[in-house]
Amino acid sequence: MTVPPTPASLVTIPASEGLEKIAEVIARDGGVIVKDFLCPDLLKEVMDGLEPHFKTRTTWKSKATHGELGNDFFPEGSIRLYALMSKIPEQLTKVLRLPLWNGIMSRFLDDEYYSYTGENFLSQKSGHMIGSTAALRLVPGAQRQPLHRDQLAYLTRYDPERPLTTPMLGCLIAGTKCTKKNGATLVIPGSHLWGPDRSPKLEECTYAEMEPGSALFTLGSTYHGAGENKCDQSDPDALRTLIAVFGQRDYLRPDQDEVLTTPLEIAQSLPDDILKLMGYYKAVGGVGYVEDHQHPIELMRAETGVFGKLGSGVNGKTA
Repeated sequence: MTVPPTPASLVTIPASEGLEKIAEVIARDGGVIVKDFLCPDLLKEVMDGLEPHFKTRTTWKSKATHGELGNDFFPEGSIRLYALMSKIPEQLTKVLRLPLWNGIMSRFLDDEYYSYTGENFLSQKSGHMIGSTAALRLVPGAQRQPLHRDQLAYLTRYDPERPLTTPMLGCLIAGTKCTKKNGATLVIPGSHLWGPDRSPKLEECTYAEMEPGSALFTLGSTYHGAGENKCDQSDPDALRTLIAVFGQRDYLRPDQDEVLTTPLEIAQSLPDDILKLMGYYKAVGGVGYVEDHQHPIELMRAETGVFGKLGSGVNGKTA
């Protein structure tokens, strides 16, 4: 009888330990849980701001991601809020200004670069920016998500010569208690060092169980996925809520933003092949989405015909 291997453990470090120790564990394991990442007051502000928006949503049924991620990437049983800056701007601003969030993002996403302009030596350091924001709630009966690497959206593969290089870094903040029973995130520590030909196995996973206010940081190359919510409706911890505040390298965008610089009335008159070149369609991996993973062109062509008025889904319908 073959005994399954014991999964590698996921380290939990208090936020008070500081950036150096946290970054060391991320580099070694591909991820870490930071305890007390948000103080209780800020966590309450964030959750109080999100609750009215959750009440307007139904469980996820959108097919917007089927083209790039497959039909089962977001299983039924999750309630999802995207674009949090449009929903809780004051609270999210406070999170984004946390020195520890910026320190971790800077450590793994900021680059040193140099070149010459003529005979002038030019030294530069790139920065980081928001990759995506979302509030992710699992209700009882929610199914497990396929194990994946978040950097798949950027079509990035592991480079053995630069093992810690990733286009983005995940940050999942526990808005509620996260347990194995209610769908805590499954993580495979060490998988950020795997080549592209090794597939993840469920028996290699550990669970990112967290108290409210803790945060799971993972490199874009680390395999993970949402767990299954096996709770009953009566369970006091039946709802599992995570707040995603992901970062990415700040140069991963067009040199000139044609979407923002071209007046809407001109864009509406242009053919699809030109709109695709301008950025009105998601990339093949799904980056560049709006709202519930729709193409920006869908927002432009919504019944309102006005940017930012799409509501909770295409044509104002819940996706």
